[in-house]
Amino acid sequence: MNRSKLAVLVGALCAVVFAFSMVSTAMATEDFQRWSVGTQIMYLDPDLDENINGLVSAEDTMTGGLTVEYFFTPNFSTELVAAIAHVDIQLNDNKLSGGSAWLLPPSLHLKYHPIPNAKISPYVGLGVDWVLAWDEKINITGTDYSTHIDSSFGLAAKIGADIKVTENLYANIDIMYLHNETEIDISGVAMNQDLDIKIWSYNVGFKYRF
Repeated sequence: MNRSKLAVLVGALCAVVFAFSMVSTAMATEDFQRWSVGTQIMYLDPDLDENINGLVSAEDTMTGGLTVEYFFTPNFSTELVAAIAHVDIQLNDNKLSGGSAWLLPPSLHLKYHPIPNAKISPYVGLGVDWVLAWDEKINITGTDYSTHIDSSFGLAAKIGADIKVTENLYANIDIMYLHNETEIDISGVAMNQDLDIKIWSYNVGFKYRF
């Protein structure tokens, strides 16, 4: 994603968040739970696409995540999702022994809850994410090669539902999609390529509303 498009997206998201914050100020006398904190178990299905015939791929993995959500109104909220994942990387030829990387992909979503007072309350969300990779490693025929994946901003979206268990406790299930355009550099094999990171995340957990 080029910087101009990302700037427009971030600006639009900030404008919407600001607008709903003004609405929430005007509705401050309403009695509803504005904050939510939660934990999730996340199954990550990453897909790496680049310009060298699908040479790079990543294995599915599981991790834990944390969420913090603020409700501007009963129908609109913003949610921050944070997680750290260890991903195995492969080069799809006969020379690779193995590889791995750590990923930090926090995302910020603006969410819409059409029926917030229902026992099962669905929602959809749209926002931005940032992917930071570190400790990237590639091993080819027993030799370690220095590897680097550039940090990048991208698009984020999710759909799911909160299920009321008690007055303050909610079960949660959702699907999240992250899409980032970045670059990968493997020294020693003259590889510096554009890289599309697409991550589907299938999540279950609990939230506490207050």
